[in-house]
Order: sequence, then C-alpha cells, then structure tokens
Amino acid sequence: MLGGLCAVSCADHRASVTAALNQRLVADARHAALTKSICGAATDAACEKRAAEVWKDLNAFYGARSGSPVWVNGKKPGYAATIALSSLQRAAEHGLDPERYGASTLKAELARLTQAGGKQDESAGDLAKFESEVTSALLALGRDVAVGQPGAPPAGTGDRRREPPEIATRLAAVVDEGDIATWPDEVRPTHPQYAALQAALLKPAAPDARNVIALNLERWRWMPDDLGEKYVLVNVPSFHVWIMEHGAPVLDSKAIVGRLGDETPLFSATMTTVVFSPYWNIPESIAAGETVPSILKNPAYLAKNGIEVLRRTSGGVERVDPASVDWSSESETSDLSLRQRPGPGNALGHIKFLLPNRHNVYLHDTPSHKLFDKNGRALSHGCVRIDEPVKLARYFLADEPEWTEEAITKAMHSGQERGVKLRQPVPVHIVYFTAWAEPDGSVALLKDVYGRDRR
Repeated sequence: MLGGLCAVSCADHRASVTAALNQRLVADARHAALTKSICGAATDAACEKRAAEVWKDLNAFYGARSGSPVWVNGKKPGYAATIALSSLQRAAEHGLDPERYGASTLKAELARLTQAGGKQDESAGDLAKFESEVTSALLALGRDVAVGQPGAPPAGTGDRRREPPEIATRLAAVVDEGDIATWPDEVRPTHPQYAALQAALLKPAAPDARNVIALNLERWRWMPDDLGEKYVLVNVPSFHVWIMEHGAPVLDSKAIVGRLGDETPLFSATMTTVVFSPYWNIPESIAAGETVPSILKNPAYLAKNGIEVLRRTSGGVERVDPASVDWSSESETSDLSLRQRPGPGNALGHIKFLLPNRHNVYLHDTPSHKLFDKNGRALSHGCVRIDEPVKLARYFLADEPEWTEEAITKAMHSGQERGVKLRQPVPVHIVYFTAWAEPDGSVALLKDVYGRDRR
C-alpha cells in the first residue's frame, strides 16, 4: 500500500514539474532570460538571433516529448543531468569555453537540487528552471559547434556558410539512444580536418598554439559540409593546392598566392574550362600601376613583352598602334585594354584553369617556376599559380582520351589560344587555415601571411 502511495505521489510531483516546464516554454520573460544568459548585458542583433534560434530549438525539443522533462524526476535531478553537464565541459574540445554555457552555475545548482531532493521536496518551479536551462545550454553549445558563434565570421572564411543541422532533433536522438556523453560531436562539421584539429586540442600544447587551433576550428564551422565529390582545395597559408576525392587528397601541387596588398580572395567557384596557350588580359589596376609606367620608361616595353593594345568600341575591340598613343594622358588611355599574346613570356604561362567568379581570379601556370623553390610564396597579384599544371590538366581532362600528355604539351606551346570545356565541372574552394592537419595526424601551424588570425 505504501509503495502504491509513493508511486502516486512521485507521479504527481513529475506532473507538477512538467506543468511548470511547459509554462516556462511559453513565457516571454523566460525567452528574455534566455537571451540574457546567452548574450549577457551587451546584446546585439546577431546574438539575439542566436538566442531566438535556441528558444525555437528548446520548444521543438520539448514539443516532441509532450513537454516531459529529461534531466529531473518529480523530486530531484537524475543521473542523466550529471552526464549532460559533463557534455558541456566538452566545449573545450571544440575550442569553446564551457562557462559560456553556464557550466559552473549549472553544476552548483545540480548539487543543490540533488541535496535538497534527498531531504525535502524541491519546488517544481526550481526543477523546471534547472531542466530548461540544462537543455538550453546543450542546444546553445550545439549551435555554436554546428555553425559558429553568433556574430561576424572569423577573418579568413569568405562568404561561405554551413547549413545548420536540425539541432533539437539531433539532441533528442542522442538522449533517446543514451549517448548524451557524445554531445556536441553529433552536430560538428563533417570535414576530416575538423576532427583532426579537435583531437589536437586534447594534446598538451602552448596557449598560443591552442588559440590558433581554436580559431581554425571556428573557421571550419562556417564551411559547407558538401564541398563536392571531387574538388580543388587551395589553402592560402599552405601555398598548396590539392585535388580531393571523397575528402581525401589524390593529387597536389605547390602554389603561389597573392602578396600583401593583392591578397588572393577567399571564395568557392566552379572550374569550367582549361585554356591552352592563353592570352593574358591585363587587369586595369596592373595596367595603370605597372604596365603604363613601364611603357613611359621604355617605349619598347610592349613589343619586348608581346603586349597588344586594344580599344573598346561599341562594336567590340580594335587593334591600336602603340606609337599613336600618348601614354602620359589618362584620358587617352582610359578606353584602352592591354593583352599579352601567348608565348613563353606570358604571365599566365602556357595554361590557365577558368573558374568564373566576381574576383576575376583563376589558377594558372607561370613562366617563373624558380619561385616555387621559395618557402614563402605570397608573390602574385591575386591569382593562384600552379607548379605542376600539366599534372592538373591531365586529371581534369582524364575523360577525354585525345588529351594525352603529349597532346596537352603540344597545345600549351602552340601559340594559339584554345579552350577545352570540362565534361564535369569541378568545384574550387580557396580557403585560409593557419592550422592544418597532415596525413599522419600531426598539426602544422602555418604562417599567418595576411594577418587574418589577428583580426
């Protein structure tokens, strides 16, 4: 009889906690309190947006459970609450501060409620408050790991964004499967580099190194999961380019990237065409800043470097005699274009790989291959120069039997520009990571060539 009375009493207590919890989930004051706990006193639009996302996740999580609590029973917190709080400590494995999610405060409240629950009934309101705050903290941590912390992305990410997973659904799944101790790995970025950098944080390291690794983990949190089944990856601080298949490198080459002042932009685009014996359409900034001053110093500069002068007209372009141009007159040169003919001295070398983009940046060969012997290779005007372009061309044209190495080499030196469209366009991602996991699992800390780690 006593056991029956206890069962009824415990059920009543649990019902009271459930009722109190559901009241919290619809109260504007609780939403405001959540915003304050996530953002602190100095809120901004980005942080308020994140708080609104967590509030939505919180309601979705309990909505799927009919408002039933997870971390507390009718009288006190259960063992699951202890496991949940240990998951908050795992924020450090992602380069995040557990205190951002109230880890110490929740731990103290767990101890208080556990002690009180053993001696007297704790109020349903306090238990409901603890319940919702634990879940909110787990959801906030999950969001930060999944898509980055609220606010502007760290310098070096470009304009890419990761599509957020269903945070509430994923948390519910690990709870139901009894795997809450693995949270928040369930929602972390899927890239092998992320997992490798995360593992590096578990090893002893100097504070500066840990900070660099943490920053690069944050950069990965902004990267889309799907980079393509096959894709090209250029990491600027590595001065290197890789061709990736199913997330693993199958081909690589040294690269030269933009120098300070002409930094290579960070973006994703699609390679569509391989161009042999390319013309180089000299960008206006280079023409004004370098080519025209060189012409003024040496009138033979154009002929020596195989540069043509063109004038833009309503009907297209027409060739212009360089001797007829007053190169000191900006008004006279403003409607002119300069183009370097194919040949051994062409700034693009013998081949370029087109990936249409608003930056007018592409991958190309170079006539100055000795520069690849340098360790620091931030030397270009912004485009990416490739040390082994023939190897890349053979890969991209592998499904075209006629494009043997001999045919590629011949086309590269023909002096006649020829573009070959790829049957399967290839995504290209130009990125900026100063902590890079090597195939053996070690992590290389690379020179911050553009000073992005300090911004």
